[in-house]
Amino acid sequence: MPHAMPTERKIEAGDIITIDFGCRYQGYCSDMTRTVFVDFVQDYIKPIYDLVLKNQELTLSQIYDGANVRILTKMVENDFKLNHFDLVHALGHGVGLEVHEEPILSSRGGDFILRENMVITDEPGIYFGGKFGVRIEDTIVVTKQGAKRLTNSEKGYVIIKG
Repeated sequence: MPHAMPTERKIEAGDIITIDFGCRYQGYCSDMTRTVFVDFVQDYIKPIYDLVLKNQELTLSQIYDGANVRILTKMVENDFKLNHFDLVHALGHGVGLEVHEEPILSSRGGDFILRENMVITDEPGIYFGGKFGVRIEDTIVVTKQGAKRLTNSEKGYVIIKG
């Protein structure tokens, strides 16, 4: 599930934890997600994580003033499909006074064009209902030259001790 609910289950070695968080600064929001691993990364997870990270970085490299949201989203949807996965969650959304604002970065949203100084998220994810999900999300500002990340944190395999 893209947005899981906390439970009373205790964290165990081998677990995959998706942490979605942000802050509010001078009235404006941020949004960031990282997927972390408890004690080790299971081998079957690595190609899934690597695919999400590749698409998150690829999307980041294609965001600029004038970029078409539908094309960005289709790029990720196609790569996920080639690897037998689906993009079940939007590729991103606007961020501002609220954490979730327009535009919604989705192939179903038409040909929305990104403009300079828009603040959006870049958050591809792959989910296995009831089991785990992998999402990597940054808040970024659209510039004429490209995307500027506002959330800077490790995006490789982050392993925490259980």
